Amino acid sequence: MPAKRPRVILNDRALFGPRTGVGHYIAELTAAIGQVDPEINLLAVYQTYFPRRRSKGPFGLSRASAGGPCRRWPWWLRRMAQGTYKQVFKATARLKKCTLYHEPNHIPMPWHGPTITTIHDLSVIRHPEWHPDDRVRWYEQDFNPSLSLSEHFITVSQFSKQEMVELGGIDPQRITPIALAPRAAFYPRPQEEINQWLIGNQLPTEYLIYVGTIEPRKNVEGTLAAYAQLPSTTRKHIPMLIAGAVGWQRESMKSLIEKHRLTQQVRVLGYLNDEALASLYAGARALVWPTLYEGFGLPPLECMASGTPVITSNLSSIPEVTGDAAILIDPADTVQISDAIQKVLEDKQLVQSLTDKGLERSKMFSWARCAAEHATLYRRFSAD
Repeated sequence: MPAKRPRVILNDRALFGPRTGVGHYIAELTAAIGQVDPEINLLAVYQTYFPRRRSKGPFGLSRASAGGPCRRWPWWLRRMAQGTYKQVFKATARLKKCTLYHEPNHIPMPWHGPTITTIHDLSVIRHPEWHPDDRVRWYEQDFNPSLSLSEHFITVSQFSKQEMVELGGIDPQRITPIALAPRAAFYPRPQEEINQWLIGNQLPTEYLIYVGTIEPRKNVEGTLAAYAQLPSTTRKHIPMLIAGAVGWQRESMKSLIEKHRLTQQVRVLGYLNDEALASLYAGARALVWPTLYEGFGLPPLECMASGTPVITSNLSSIPEVTGDAAILIDPADTVQISDAIQKVLEDKQLVQSLTDKGLERSKMFSWARCAAEHATLYRRFSAD
């Protein structure tokens, strides 16, 4: 009997908005799956039927990546667009005789065949106070009922698997952890090349960096509070650069910076594309990333792949990702974070050790392996 040739329909609508963790996961998976298993027909609906033009912004930013036009539409128009997408999705699944539906972003849509769902984290369930009200209502209404729609779940870490067992009541046998990986753009670069890019974009050549969506669980305020505790001479010579899309924050970035009296030492760059981010990662003295909760944590891994020291949290999935290749701190302890920054700025031997360990650690993760593990599940759960 010939082996099944899966026809997998993928809901990749997350690419419509800012390409953060989920978007990068979808983009890398769809690019790699055909190379590791050419017999799998992966139909990514949004990329197939809803292409977008892209225009360039500051630092080479693709405005479409930073936030699609849907983000600027009124709520009723967004709802109509979502409804249209769902209709196209269901019609395509039937027309193409798909054998499996992969929902890469937590809550699947009902359809006529088997479903695999990827769970990145359960922060909305664990800490609803960190999320906007509409997202919390969405999870309250749809998440638990949707659990029965999936034959199997993928999580991006062992930590998220355990969260699914504890908070979702899911049998561990129904969950497969598959780690994410650094994107190809992130690798060590010559200092001369980095400095040329930085100077060309009117950025300092000595700096610390934070990268991520500006939202409460990322602990941007803790980052700023820790940075503010550094000696003023240090802050004068080594500013903090903050890169990432604006999400939701109890206080605006401007007010947080003013509260900590850092208007001259902190610069907010906004959302950056991979080319710009790669230069910033590779040139930074360190990534400061005291997040409060993560299902995986791509920025520390991508910084390690870039040859840059990482200071990050000792909570949730982060130790699982970084191993001993980063300085792990209590994200609630700003003194501990500040001391770690000071050590990285002063101790060249420590920096070299973190750089070497980080590069080796990052090699343990690859999108080819991630895609191959997805392909195994696609074959296992595809309908006959």
